[in-house]
Amino acid sequence: MTNVIPPMTDSLGRYWKQPPRERILVDDTHALMAERDFLALLEYSSTKPGVVYPGKMWRRHDGIYDKNCPRDRCRWLLCWYGEVPGNPKVCSVNFRDVLLHDAPDPNASKDSA
Repeated sequence: MTNVIPPMTDSLGRYWKQPPRERILVDDTHALMAERDFLALLEYSSTKPGVVYPGKMWRRHDGIYDKNCPRDRCRWLLCWYGEVPGNPKVCSVNFRDVLLHDAPDPNASKDSA
């Protein structure tokens, strides 16, 4: 498993909306991001995005459609298609538990009081 979300370089990526990967910190188990970036991810909780290329990210509410999943086990995941070294025609599916942090919106206007 990799902790790097690759750049989305496929030409079809221009039609896929997602936050910049540089604003998401990923380790072996978690993805740390601002709520605005989390909400900017498209949700695919019961499927995966059909067109596959490296760098494509989405969010998944794991367990939401499993009636046997205890509520405390249901969780949000950041998912992305990754590169498979030595095989450019295959993508890996990677995921991490989501942790949200409060970050100021860089596009918000500042008060000049």
